[in-house]
Amino acid sequence: MTSAATLPPHSANAMQEVFESVARYFGVLGEPTRLRILHTICQEEKCVNDIIKVTGMAQANVSRHLGLMYQAGMLSRRREGTQIFYRVADPMYVELCRSVTVQVITRMDEQTRTLSAVSGLAAALSPFSGSPANQKEKASV
Repeated sequence: MTSAATLPPHSANAMQEVFESVARYFGVLGEPTRLRILHTICQEEKCVNDIIKVTGMAQANVSRHLGLMYQAGMLSRRREGTQIFYRVADPMYVELCRSVTVQVITRMDEQTRTLSAVSGLAAALSPFSGSPANQKEKASV
């Protein structure tokens, strides 16, 4: 990603347009259903029926999201007979989603390991909960 220091100078109005465009871009990616669809076609183009089968979503729902993604320029499409095939228009979309997904999975794994360690510590300390001192405290409460 280009840093702000290396961006060419632009007027405040031009930068506002850029920021609005970027926000629309992330808005399209901000829907889990569209991310599932993007994941489904990131390796190869698929027809609508195949996307429906892989995602398990209703045809109307898939078609609506595909149309939105196509209008946003994320997807390109071609017709072959009665079928419409969709593919990712720019590999940058796939790389961005893959990068963020890997980061999220890594953080989730770290949280799971932390919870596991805390759980393990609690299990290791559990013999102390049955000690006579703790039983006296419970009895006096």
